[in-house]
Amino acid sequence: MEINLDLYEFSKTMSRVKLIRWDELPYFPIYCDQLLQIVNDELSFMQSDDKNEKLITKSMVNNYVKWGMIPKPVKKKYEKIHIASVIAITMLKQIMPISKITEGIQLQVNLQGDERAYNAFCEVFEESIRIVFLPILDELNPYVLQERKFEYDMLAISTITTALSSKLLTEKIIETKIKKNNNISRGEGETHE
Repeated sequence: MEINLDLYEFSKTMSRVKLIRWDELPYFPIYCDQLLQIVNDELSFMQSDDKNEKLITKSMVNNYVKWGMIPKPVKKKYEKIHIASVIAITMLKQIMPISKITEGIQLQVNLQGDERAYNAFCEVFEESIRIVFLPILDELNPYVLQERKFEYDMLAISTITTALSSKLLTEKIIETKIKKNNNISRGEGETHE
């Protein structure tokens, strides 16, 4: 079976993604620039090749405050809840309308509280990403997606993180197919067996 090296390497990277947990977030208030740096560093695996396209900007954070998606900063400083919320929003806005993200976050916070909801989101996303990307590393044909059971209190998080993981894989497949076709048209190859 032939597999694209870019897709294979990307799948290796994605299957090792680990998000920062609540206890690892800064325990002291930070400024918006620091919040942006943390979020961009944590979500660098989602960054497209277009470096002009930002995952998160100061304007976006200000809008999230204005729209009531995150609490207002205190004296222009942000805390754990802000960072965790912006990480989740930045990820989820890739596949879901902002209004539904707000409702979904509030649902999970009501069920579990801020810290547990955020950590659960991280854990379930990491599980989803492994389930979607690890079969690529097996190089089996056909691709087999592992069966997964969802607890009802985690159903929303489980399905949305699986959808996000699948979207990331789909985008990479398209990108690598286009790249491969361009290489073939130039007489280059980039596959292994």
